[in-house]
Amino acid sequence: MNGTFLLARRHLWHHRWRSAVLVACLTLTILLPIGLRIFAAGFESRLTTRAKSTPLVVGAAGSEFDLALHSLYFRTQPSRDTTISEANRISNSGLAQAIPLFVRFKAEDSPIVGTTADYLSFRNLRVAKGRTWKRLGDCLIGSNVATRLHLVPGDGLMTEPEDVFDLEGSLPLKMQVSGVLAESSSPDDNAVYVDMDTAWIIAGIGHGHASSKKLSDSDGTTDGADLSESDTFVNDPLIAPYTEITAENASSFHFHGDRNSFPVTAILAIPHDEESETLLMGRYLADDDPAQIIRPLEVIDELREIVIRIRQFLEATFVAMTCVTMALLGLFIVLSVQLRQRDFATMFRIGCNRFVVLRLVGCELLILFVLSGLVAAFVIFGLAVAIPSFSFPL
Repeated sequence: MNGTFLLARRHLWHHRWRSAVLVACLTLTILLPIGLRIFAAGFESRLTTRAKSTPLVVGAAGSEFDLALHSLYFRTQPSRDTTISEANRISNSGLAQAIPLFVRFKAEDSPIVGTTADYLSFRNLRVAKGRTWKRLGDCLIGSNVATRLHLVPGDGLMTEPEDVFDLEGSLPLKMQVSGVLAESSSPDDNAVYVDMDTAWIIAGIGHGHASSKKLSDSDGTTDGADLSESDTFVNDPLIAPYTEITAENASSFHFHGDRNSFPVTAILAIPHDEESETLLMGRYLADDDPAQIIRPLEVIDELREIVIRIRQFLEATFVAMTCVTMALLGLFIVLSVQLRQRDFATMFRIGCNRFVVLRLVGCELLILFVLSGLVAAFVIFGLAVAIPSFSFPL
């Protein structure tokens, strides 16, 4: 038997490239269905874990999917905003804790999440470096944002305009990174967090007063324009291409209008108990209510069913692919045996019987399957280790 294995190994090594192609085909046949299940299980777990930890979400009436994806993963935008008065309505009901979210702008392709310190406690987010917010313009950044942009506490981070073609819009805000959040393996790692007042300033609802100064011409002279009476920062690139909140001007920032009408895009509602949850949901049953309330887990379960159907379709495809691969492998064996007739004839002349030929072909197949299984096992083990920290699209 050892001699048969030796011949099988020598033959496969002599045709190493052909053997490598066979191993690759068999590895993919084993790996794809198992890898798909591991990846899908990790994706579904990430979906449901985030949704399970968020009992209720309130937002403007519209698409439930948009509201769920927006509040959980900061993806998509609800069709309309609601107001901070809706959060006050929830808090004043005594049925739940209300955590407002205002997610409309970005900084270096990372969503800017306007919220309160309660959100950090609710999501168990811990500041790993620096400190939390202390003044307007401060921001906390997720671990992935810090790594991608090479930011540390004290650095600046510029907001992006909501519409680059809006020439009359508010100036970008240069935020100061006050802290970096510890890694949480969640969408929070990819976000930038500011308090609600800073988020409203980014939206142009709040503003400050420019300090007294004079415009300098290109030749170093001044045109005599005095900005001491200006009510807002001047939207002129010759003066400043952005707004920055400093210790000197922070006290000048203020808001006009009814604060209860200020926008929020979603509200996380954390009921005190099951009865409070039922009562709170009952308050949003009216058809003409401008706000809606959803259970994110129910919405995400519908999305999860779509993922399961796609997975089942792919698994059926993999079964067909496996059948095709096995048929091609059988064809390869038949053709290989025919091409090696002279070798087998020599073996018969020196006293080998037909069972030796069968054992030789069987050993070659066994070696190919063992090698394929080892490679697939190594990749699957790597997937199982990497999936928990994998950054899914959501």
